[in-house]
Amino acid sequence: MKKICFLAVLFAGALPAAVWAQAYYNGGYYNVGAYGVAGYAKPQPAYTPAQSVSGNQSNSALQNYFPGGSYYAPPAPSSRKRREIGQISVGADYVLGYASYETVDFVVDSALTGGQDYVSDTRDLDRSFNSISLNIGWRPLRYLGIEAFYSTSLDEDKVTYVESYSHYPEFARGEYSVSYKVYGLDLLGYIPITDDIEFIASIGVGKYDAKAKVKVMAYEGTSANNLRSTSKEFEDSSVAYRIGGGAQIWLSKHLAFRAMVHWTRIGGDFMDYITEVNAGVRYHF
Repeated sequence: MKKICFLAVLFAGALPAAVWAQAYYNGGYYNVGAYGVAGYAKPQPAYTPAQSVSGNQSNSALQNYFPGGSYYAPPAPSSRKRREIGQISVGADYVLGYASYETVDFVVDSALTGGQDYVSDTRDLDRSFNSISLNIGWRPLRYLGIEAFYSTSLDEDKVTYVESYSHYPEFARGEYSVSYKVYGLDLLGYIPITDDIEFIASIGVGKYDAKAKVKVMAYEGTSANNLRSTSKEFEDSSVAYRIGGGAQIWLSKHLAFRAMVHWTRIGGDFMDYITEVNAGVRYHF
């Protein structure tokens, strides 16, 4: 009888001690242990059949028994990590631009003897042009970066009219070209939408040098035989602010495709503003 009482007292003291020790070990979370015995254990995520395996298995990683005869299988950790973006980038864009001009009248002397002067205004100048832009960027934060850029337009001569001189086998041709160069700095704000897509907003400043040239060329016989020429030039050089917006799609860990639209108010003597559509790539180191 004394032995039975002694064992009862010992059991009654050991059980609470074991429970409290288990609670301390597991951080004090109460749960139902194996076979419905009350105990302390950290709570597991909600049980679903899709995350269980047969109770006959004895995998050491599946030791938390749940009512219903199944072992809990923790979901596999995601293999997709947040993209580690390199801070330094280099890139190139192809640019389609559209310019708006102030209306300026001009007269270009005829290159033909006794020919008609070329009278026109800047509204006849080509408003669309193509450019190539190169840049280098620094992105110290996930949502913020800066980018230095240099862009130059591709010169293209446009024929505006052809004038013939009946007394001689001569003719004149009016040509014009519009070009510009710009370098500057943009502050970029990134808004991640998915792991692979980001929206981008930008504000920046650039030094713009724009030039338009109108030429009247006189030829004899063919355009390969140039006799003489007259010309008229317009130039603007100013520092202007620009704003932009677009999106960026990551093609790999280091390479991204970017498309943006920039708007710049130049406010020059002949060029008023430029709207540019950029499409290109960025490589991050």
